[in-house]
Amino acid sequence: MSSPPKPEQTQNNSSSDSQETLRDITVFVHPNDYYICLRNKSDQDKPLGRRQLKVQINNSEPITYTFDPSMKLKAGNSVTLWRPGFARPSPDTGDLVWEDLKPWKSGDRVQVSLQ
Repeated sequence: MSSPPKPEQTQNNSSSDSQETLRDITVFVHPNDYYICLRNKSDQDKPLGRRQLKVQINNSEPITYTFDPSMKLKAGNSVTLWRPGFARPSPDTGDLVWEDLKPWKSGDRVQVSLQ
């Protein structure tokens, strides 16, 4: 039996790390107030840097938010992404404004994925 080449092992480890990080983060879409909240349920800080949050409302073209490279979601904390005009970003509360985020209404299908 031979072991797989090193690049495949590295790729598998990277994929596993990614899945573990995402599993500890819950994503909540508020049905009426135009915000998306990510919460770190674990007891460890989780890196969000360069991760992408993709949103598709009904059958519209998906939009993507890429987190700042240094962004970390502290253990037990959350970060909220607001539509422009609905909240002021505050570093103390973890609020961000997503300029491209479009409104939705109750009953719309809002699909969100964190990658």
